[in-house]
Amino acid sequence: MAQLANQDQIRQLKLPTNRIQSFFDCLLNKTSLTLLLGLFVFLFSLPLLLVLGISNILVYDITLQVSGGLIIEEVGATQIFDTLNAAYLLLIPALIILFIGLAGLTRVTRRMIFQEHVAFFHDFKQGIKSNFMSFAVMGMVIGILHFVMMLLARLGYFWEATTWLDITLAISIGALVLTLLITPFVLFQTDLYNLTYWGKLKNSFLLGVRTAPVTLLFMIAIFSPWLLLLIRYDGAVYFIVIGLLFMIAAPLQLLALHEYTLSVLDKYVNKTNHPEIYDKGIYRYAHD
Repeated sequence: MAQLANQDQIRQLKLPTNRIQSFFDCLLNKTSLTLLLGLFVFLFSLPLLLVLGISNILVYDITLQVSGGLIIEEVGATQIFDTLNAAYLLLIPALIILFIGLAGLTRVTRRMIFQEHVAFFHDFKQGIKSNFMSFAVMGMVIGILHFVMMLLARLGYFWEATTWLDITLAISIGALVLTLLITPFVLFQTDLYNLTYWGKLKNSFLLGVRTAPVTLLFMIAIFSPWLLLLIRYDGAVYFIVIGLLFMIAAPLQLLALHEYTLSVLDKYVNKTNHPEIYDKGIYRYAHD
């Protein structure tokens, strides 16, 4: 018994001492799993990649026609408006597909962080089976809010500025920001707790509001690489950049966001209500 206790103590001392160390531990000691995360994120993002890529090419072609005098500016603006509307509408099912993939990958990242054995394909399928609906709904809601916000923003080009348009645009932006703020808490609670959907929403809203400044800054920081898409690229370069973002940046962002969310849940939920998973996967007192 004493030998087993000593072995357990040694194992604890080797654990990361906080969630930041846990993130780098996953990268360094679970490299093959991290690469698989990237591959699966890329595969489930293919519909989204196609929508963004094709719409980018179409808009670029219309812009060339306008600059070459083949069509007048008003016609070009209308064509771009219609193209982007169609693209952002198609993003809704594309986001649902991506989030279904994330439903499986979240179970994988949770087991990586908790220092549990990962059977990648089995855990991925179990994650989809358990988390499918909550993730799909969040993907759909984000897609719809994004479509509405972008539609209202582009209507300003065709319509004279009106108070109601400004107000509805501000409301849609606020709704999208709030949804993005609570999304990590909704998704990662889905994989942890047996709660009703409304229970998860309520908890996520309270946690999101309580940690809003830090959560927003953290999300802005880790998702900043996506600002590269604001640069205009020619030809296949756009596809290469967006493909690398999904294959390399996205899985690291998923892992980092999972670590951050668990740190918040440990502080405000797990310590009191779920002590069995409080600080699971780390050992804060290893070097005390």
